[in-house]
Amino acid sequence: MSFARPFQWLATRWRTALAAALWAAGAAQTAFAHDVPPSIVMLDIGRDAIAVELQLPLSELGAALTLPLAADPAGVIPQHGGQLRQYIGEHLQAQSRDGRAYSLRIDTLDLKKTDNANWTTNDWLVVHAALQAPEGATTAAFALDDTLIVHRVMSHQALIYMRRDMRNGLLGDKPMLISTAGFGNTHIKVDGSRGSWSSGLRKLFMMGMQHIAEGPDHMLFLLALLLPAPLLASGGRWRAGKSLSASLKDVVSVVSGFTLGHSISLGLATAGWVSAPTRVVEVLVAVSILVSCVHAWRPLFAGRETWIAAAFGVVHGLAFAEVLSGLSFDRTTLMLSLLGFNLGIEAMQLLVMAATLPLLLALSTTRHYRAVSVCGAAFAAACALGWTLERAFGLANPLEPVANWLAPPPTWFGASLCAASAGLVLAVLTSRWTRRAV
Repeated sequence: MSFARPFQWLATRWRTALAAALWAAGAAQTAFAHDVPPSIVMLDIGRDAIAVELQLPLSELGAALTLPLAADPAGVIPQHGGQLRQYIGEHLQAQSRDGRAYSLRIDTLDLKKTDNANWTTNDWLVVHAALQAPEGATTAAFALDDTLIVHRVMSHQALIYMRRDMRNGLLGDKPMLISTAGFGNTHIKVDGSRGSWSSGLRKLFMMGMQHIAEGPDHMLFLLALLLPAPLLASGGRWRAGKSLSASLKDVVSVVSGFTLGHSISLGLATAGWVSAPTRVVEVLVAVSILVSCVHAWRPLFAGRETWIAAAFGVVHGLAFAEVLSGLSFDRTTLMLSLLGFNLGIEAMQLLVMAATLPLLLALSTTRHYRAVSVCGAAFAAACALGWTLERAFGLANPLEPVANWLAPPPTWFGASLCAASAGLVLAVLTSRWTRRAV
């Protein structure tokens, strides 16, 4: 028995040591199951300035400043706002290719909260700032120094994203991770010089075209307003008899009014000077289609179609602006973005007009045009009513399959319209050439 006791003691101690090791391993696994969130730097590259959005986890920022920021998120900005601005100014810097310093302007400090269960903290400081390039320097290539947290928390990382850069076709929808700043690597070189303003304009141009192609409500409004263009208003009814030249003049006038209206509101909204709730705008877009359809049945504002098109164009322009909302560009870059996008809208409108207008004018010379006009307006009104119910009251849109079919319509349908219109125009030109030859 005396020889067995030491072995029993060792067995007991071994089991205790094993249990302790297993507990420690479990505790370590629990501790490491929560990741430390990185800070995030979003860059919006303009022509002569760079807009910066910093997303800084309060726990890590507090460790760098030796302040308990994460313990009282609500008090961070009121109590430490001045200190934070000074600290950020000292630890976020940029230089041009020739070594000249950018000037930093801090615009706003905000807080946000996330709900990632895998992070040790979900409270963030969000900083909006701007880096102004020195005189004559390009923003296409520069160096960024980010030592906001890394200089004291050596395990921390900062993810550097290029979110918007018109020259490289980045417009905020898909931010591109360009580098990671960490201990020993806080000097980040950013080079977007391979891009060009023309490529950015092309992308925005295509975005404008795509927005119209995938937004049938805008084109239905314009087409419904053009349906009575070849007709004369008389005695509260539409009647045939308008000349081709007068019809074309009215069409050009209506399209120009719509273009002017949406260009003005698109520019003002993109610049941030006007805004309206998205839901209200979308409802008004649907209502504008209903109004133009009623006008196609019975003259409501005969002779004033251009002004109505311009007025409702303002509403449609606010809807267009949603695509460009949030572009943190300087004024020059913003204007170029607006130009490219608006030209794309106009190009798609002209394509739709070219595909439908010859057929519309040709039909207007027949006795069947009134029926075509009424049926076309009825179809557009039904779609508009479905959109109104959906957007205003959240009801299911019974015509959603039709709307999806129109956004955009099948290729064969568009090709057939273009071919028919092209054939019609060719026939008219051939006929005129033959008469002149005789």
